[in-house]
Amino acid sequence: MSPHDVDQLLDRKLDVCFGHGDQNGDGVLESADALALAARIVAYIGEPFGSDNAQALFKAFGLFWQHVSSAVDFNQDGRITPLEWRTGLRRAFAEDEAGFTEGFRPLAEALWAICDRDGDGSVDAGEFACFQKAFGTSAENSRIAFEKLDRDGDGSLSVDELLTAWKEYYTSPDPDAPGNWLFGDIWQKDIWEGTRVKL
Repeated sequence: MSPHDVDQLLDRKLDVCFGHGDQNGDGVLESADALALAARIVAYIGEPFGSDNAQALFKAFGLFWQHVSSAVDFNQDGRITPLEWRTGLRRAFAEDEAGFTEGFRPLAEALWAICDRDGDGSVDAGEFACFQKAFGTSAENSRIAFEKLDRDGDGSLSVDELLTAWKEYYTSPDPDAPGNWLFGDIWQKDIWEGTRVKL
């Protein structure tokens, strides 16, 4: 891939993620957007909002927002623009392994716990599909995504597999990286509604 192709791939993935985060569609990310996205995930998974798992997810999203905004909100105005998002995330996650782990592991652990609906200690394809519905992923793309992210083929996703997927999604220039499927098919033609990601 040429440097231009790499830039296009990474920008595409970051733009899709920005679209998911911008819950009110005002073109910037704020702390309220992070909590709204957490609420959307809780609702689609079917978890009671007052449960320990739901509250842990809200807390994890709050911590994630603090971590990300400290790295990418360059003018510290509490609002992250698309340019700040693109530029800051490349620096914060692609070039800082410890920073990536600090920002994402608590979120991966909380998300894994809330996805484990039957409490059997694993997240299967059906449970993962509930999470992906919150991001507008079709049933077929969710099935493909699960197969790609389940690297050891044991029929369940682990916290480490989620972390690996997030790492590839945000940093990998490889168009065939399994982590590119974390939110479904990022190349589908109808993923956008105007300038917004379709949810």
